[in-house]
Amino acid sequence: MAIKYGPNDLIRDEHFLVTQSEIKQTSKGEAYYQLELANKDGKIEAKIWNNNIPYCNVEVGKVIELNGKTQEYRGVISIIVDSCRIVTSEEAEAYKPVMKTMVFDIETAGKKFEDLDKTEQEYLLNNLEKNEEDKEVAKTKTGLYSIFGQVCAIGAFNPHSKKGMVLVVSDKELKPEKENFVYKTFKNEKELLIDFWKIAVDYEVFVTYNGDNFDFPYLIIRSGINRVKVPFEVNRWKSERFVDLQNKIRQNHGFKLEMLCKAFGIENPKEQGVRGDDVSKLFETKEFQKIADYVARDAAATSQLYLIWKEFMSGEI
Repeated sequence: MAIKYGPNDLIRDEHFLVTQSEIKQTSKGEAYYQLELANKDGKIEAKIWNNNIPYCNVEVGKVIELNGKTQEYRGVISIIVDSCRIVTSEEAEAYKPVMKTMVFDIETAGKKFEDLDKTEQEYLLNNLEKNEEDKEVAKTKTGLYSIFGQVCAIGAFNPHSKKGMVLVVSDKELKPEKENFVYKTFKNEKELLIDFWKIAVDYEVFVTYNGDNFDFPYLIIRSGINRVKVPFEVNRWKSERFVDLQNKIRQNHGFKLEMLCKAFGIENPKEQGVRGDDVSKLFETKEFQKIADYVARDAAATSQLYLIWKEFMSGEI
């Protein structure tokens, strides 16, 4: 949401969070800063021209106090900064915007190995699962691969409102296990994906556990297969918007979520007997309630881990 200013508005001693900062050059070769700023009302672009750079101090993730003036160019309002400073941590706390955050997890179900054609079977066993010595175990892993599986449930949780939602493919209505969740059912994967992206477009930060390597790529590929449009670019290198906790909390290698839950004193979402490996079988036997409850617990646990990381481990002021 854009901050509402008119053209030629004076900006005096106002506070913004610097969310993006990039040094660019004009056609004459002069350097300037291109910024994205945010406060509790939304976001706005800003520029610091070459002659004002000595009077400005900016850093991504910091709150600045700035003076300047708005301008309108091609219908877009931005701020031309005259001077700014990074404020103290005490001042910053009152002005940092709460970014609308979605913590989510997906569950997937695969085709039966017997339903794959010969070429697909060979590709699964000899390429995708070539390191799995037990070929009978490998045959059960179709759900891990977006070309052989489908998204059957998505659990999403807002860490600020403490409310969650489960989107699940089911042929019957389901009752939430926890009062702060709502469950929404769909006839098929395509309808689920359409609804997920409609919801996601209103969020600014996405938090996952192994989302860089699994959840987001799986969602995007399945969306393409179903001809569902992904409404924004998912860029794993924009770690301030796409937060993968598996990459943030690691020591030489990543840990399993359940192990981190035990270490950090968070309720283990797998303690009630359902694991990710069970979902394909549960989907086949139409035990949709168990899938929905499991993905809700996963999303809630990931949210708790995120809040601990953000407050104590991220280095944010």
